[in-house]
Amino acid sequence: MRVLRPLVIIVALAESASLLQAQVRPRREAVMPRAGIGRQLPGGQQEPGNRAQLEQRFQQMLYQMTRRRVGLNDTQMNQLVPVNRRFEQQRRQLQRQERETRLSLRDAMRDTAQVDQTRISGYLDKLAQLQRQRIDLFEQEQKDLAQFMTPLQRARYTALQEQVRRRVEQLRRRNALGADTTLR
Repeated sequence: MRVLRPLVIIVALAESASLLQAQVRPRREAVMPRAGIGRQLPGGQQEPGNRAQLEQRFQQMLYQMTRRRVGLNDTQMNQLVPVNRRFEQQRRQLQRQERETRLSLRDAMRDTAQVDQTRISGYLDKLAQLQRQRIDLFEQEQKDLAQFMTPLQRARYTALQEQVRRRVEQLRRRNALGADTTLR
């Protein structure tokens, strides 16, 4: 089940990117096959080896969508790729730390037999620190993007990132709910 989760997320990302594109304007490339539609095995599982192809198609689709919606030229896109990669890794690390801290806080709050106020306070302080780091990361990313993007392009890019993140989260939740019902 753990092996399928990344594949489902990749397919979900690919679908979310195509949905986002459909919201902007009618798809001219409608004749092209949609990313994420591959040969299915019984039970809805993807054929082994398809993951790399799905990831590549998703990256290509996201690249083209970003280029069109944000209005970037080839030079700007070439500059965006390493900046995005660097900040996305840092963002994921912050998200991981925040999730771990929230889970620890939740566990500490549930422990009604021995409520440790100091530990709970520490978790709250850690969450505040992580929020400050997130803001610092956003500011640094904006400075780096300002080296090759106009303010309008940066605003469009930030909005696109947020839309994709929200869509991915929705699909993860839906996938988690679906997984819960299939395991019962």
